[in-house]
Amino acid sequence: MITRCNPYVQLKEGENIKQTLNLKLNLYLILTIIPLSVLGYYFAVNVESLFFLYEWLLAALVLISILYSIKNIGSYRNELRWVAISILVFLIQFSVLGLFLGPVTHYLMFYLYYVFALLSFAVFIIAIRKNKTLRIIPISFTIITGIFTLYMLFLNTLWGTNLS
Repeated sequence: MITRCNPYVQLKEGENIKQTLNLKLNLYLILTIIPLSVLGYYFAVNVESLFFLYEWLLAALVLISILYSIKNIGSYRNELRWVAISILVFLIQFSVLGLFLGPVTHYLMFYLYYVFALLSFAVFIIAIRKNKTLRIIPISFTIITGIFTLYMLFLNTLWGTNLS
């Protein structure tokens, strides 16, 4: 049975399920950041000498997710490509945030993050408009990026302030 996802592309039903499965696997990889962050919190509080293990695992997880999303972008020719692009853009924006909170804590990183957040918002809006089936993914990334941006604005206002 042939289903129509896009007027220009016809996919068999099994191929469409496989494509959404690849996107879901990429999202599951991203969701593993949450339990990994709990482990990182445990290392930071109780076993600080092992915190480097969390940092390397997080970097490897984000890098694997980025490579997998690039693979997904290359393999899609329909509206799901925009979902894969939004996943990639979110991961790049998350990487800039992680660099700021980690090894590269400089004032100019605020502006670099703001540039990537604006680009992310633009891509998410395009993905929401072009995608008809999996809109929840770019909407979720928009909300998470908004929360991260509010956090960065808060840090930006506190930068250099003597709170004692």
